[in-house]
Amino acid sequence: MFVAAFAALVLAGLVIFALVSNADSLPKSFLKFVGYFLLAGSTIELFLLGWVVIYIAFGDASWGLSTNEFWKQQLSGIYFVKEWLYSWVWNDALNFFLAYLPAILFLTMRTTGTTIVGLWALSASRR
Repeated sequence: MFVAAFAALVLAGLVIFALVSNADSLPKSFLKFVGYFLLAGSTIELFLLGWVVIYIAFGDASWGLSTNEFWKQQLSGIYFVKEWLYSWVWNDALNFFLAYLPAILFLTMRTTGTTIVGLWALSASRR
């Protein structure tokens, strides 16, 4: 799973690098399409981020936003640390930091990144 995430991150970085380095040779209509597409995606991501924040603030996590299975399968070498933390620290606080906060941070970073690249593509299409 980590290899797939790393490969996706590298691929996204290469695509952004290709866009930035070849902006002058790309058709302006393509850059405009990419810009509007990424900004529309950012809008959808903002709604999703709002839903996650509202769910965390007002909902209960009884239906399984826990990352326990991920820890058991992918991070089995350090799973004992998580079990030890749950025996010493308040469980609701750990649920927030280990399950919900990564979702909020990831969505925020992805939304910020797509918005910046979308605004850049629109400004590059106007040159």
